[in-house]
Amino acid sequence: MKLHLTLAAMALAATPAFAETYNMQSAFGTGLPVLGPAADRFVANVATLTGGEVTFKHLGAGEMSPPFEIFNNVGVGAIEAGWSFAAYASGEEPAAALFGSVPFGGDPLSYISWLNHGGGIELWRELYAPYNLVPMACGVILSEAGGWYTREITAPEDFQGLNVRIGGLGGAILSRLGANAMELPAGEISTSLETGRLDATELSFPLVDRLLGFNKVAENYYFPGWHQPAGFIEFYVNKDVWDAFTDAQRTAIEVSCNDINLWTLGVAAGAQAEVLAEFRAGGTNVQRFPDSVLGALRVAADEVYAEKAAEDEMFARVIESYRAYAAAYAEYQDLSALD
Repeated sequence: MKLHLTLAAMALAATPAFAETYNMQSAFGTGLPVLGPAADRFVANVATLTGGEVTFKHLGAGEMSPPFEIFNNVGVGAIEAGWSFAAYASGEEPAAALFGSVPFGGDPLSYISWLNHGGGIELWRELYAPYNLVPMACGVILSEAGGWYTREITAPEDFQGLNVRIGGLGGAILSRLGANAMELPAGEISTSLETGRLDATELSFPLVDRLLGFNKVAENYYFPGWHQPAGFIEFYVNKDVWDAFTDAQRTAIEVSCNDINLWTLGVAAGAQAEVLAEFRAGGTNVQRFPDSVLGALRVAADEVYAEKAAEDEMFARVIESYRAYAAAYAEYQDLSALD
């Protein structure tokens, strides 16, 4: 006897018995290069690897929660998961900033290696545990630009009185040189530069900066991105939700994030030269910060690290862990260098 299935029955048979959709609120616009597609790729990977049993719904910035409130909303269970930047949680936990970027830290490979093999992920999960969150890196960010300035920076003194859109540790460091560090949503930056509310901004690397039109309102584009030589996109999930997943589902999520770590780095690495050429052709002054400026920023960074480590035990533990791993990493890299 032949078995005949109706279309409805076939669809039901293909649906996992315990399929569930979870909201994943992003702190970024879905249209941002690299960041938006990375979230979509992650969602697709998880659905594939779990056979559709776990599906995250990628929500763009502000759809359910303002970016700086995602952390607490996921913790209390109002949203199941977040796609964000750890420095946004530094108001609750100063050490969180070190899982977004480490000013004057190492390259992306050293950063993700420390996280996965140097004790970083254990510290991160310990840090977020009181907030009922389970975090992980879900995207490794290439070194950012140093920022867009409406006037030239030729000496450390030129930061005095400048209104600069920069947050987290970078903002604390610039403030020591007399700048007024401000935090603004990405959508307000260009207008603020054009009207004079801002004198400078940092946001990302050229591919993203072009999309927001910074080259049309500021002519000086500085490098290196001392405040973020490497960065992480963070994915975190409500711990109650995480604990309800099977071991296989949790593994699928972690494997998907590891795929995104490699994918984001590769997509960004080869895409910047063309954009820089476009900026130069349009009159942008692309240059490095003078050595005197970088030297002053480095001194200020050491002061900020020492101050925050003295104030916060967890900050001290994280920066000490990072520095120990970075020193071991750098020794081999120095021996292996060809020049």
